[in-house]
Amino acid sequence: MRLPKVIRQALDETGMPWDVERGKKHLKIKVAGKLAGILPGGKLNEKDRALKNVAAQIKRAGNETHQRDERCK
Repeated sequence: MRLPKVIRQALDETGMPWDVERGKKHLKIKVAGKLAGILPGGKLNEKDRALKNVAAQIKRAGNETHQRDERCK
């Protein structure tokens, strides 16, 4: 399964382990075991608004996890 460049960059920027699960119609993106976003399973255009929204969700999930880890120390 090939992820769009925008999504791959957002996942790499988090610096956390991530996983993609294929559902029947959608791809479920998890960051550090937490659901971060859902992409449609069909063909997506690189300029599609859905990609930008999911990239923002991934970054937000990564930031929340980093902040939670800092509070636990």
